Amino acid sequence: MTKIVFLGWLKDKAGVAERQVDLPELTTPESLIAFVAGDNAELASALSEPSIRIIINKSFLANNNTLPDNIDEVAFMPPLSGG
Repeated sequence: MTKIVFLGWLKDKAGVAERQVDLPELTTPESLIAFVAGDNAELASALSEPSIRIIINKSFLANNNTLPDNIDEVAFMPPLSGG
């Protein structure tokens, strides 16, 4: 099982802060986003924004990077804001 975590306002788009899934073999960030979003077009659009960072096994995924073979945790992080 792989833990999927939605941080910040992405929790609202996903409807949950985290969930456990059986992750199929995926090779690209785009295929990961498509799988995680499923039929939720609003979530798919949000996760595809260039400002969203993907963190796999506690390491940031570089742009256009292939996914590692063993994924225990995926987190989607929007840009931080504050005041």
